[in-house]
Amino acid sequence: MKVKLDDVIMALEFANDGIDSNAYFNPKTYEIIYIDEFTDMDEDEKEDVYYDCINMPTKYDINEYGMIEQFIETIDDERIYNQLYIAINGRGAFRRFKDTCINYGIIDDWYKFREEKYTELAIEWCKDNNIEYK
Repeated sequence: MKVKLDDVIMALEFANDGIDSNAYFNPKTYEIIYIDEFTDMDEDEKEDVYYDCINMPTKYDINEYGMIEQFIETIDDERIYNQLYIAINGRGAFRRFKDTCINYGIIDDWYKFREEKYTELAIEWCKDNNIEYK
């Protein structure tokens, strides 16, 4: 049995987007289980998930801010490079970063870079946990 890499990537994105959300992989069923503040599970059910499943990376493991810094380092145009670094400082950094990417016409480059990084993370997580993927 193999897990779909797209499902792992979706779980990583879910974990990164949520405030208190996590994803877990059940190695018996190859199912990914999502738990957040709105999950309709009682405490015993959640405890079973915690016991039986493998934790998937959390938003802290993913570190999308680090991805943004890596992306900025790929920018050759000095003006855009500087504007992006200015954008990611302080409160609202993610919104300003995306707005700056849109303004300079590089938002698709960012999304492609981000997708590649999530794919790398998903593959690494599968390998680290001896999980076959397709």
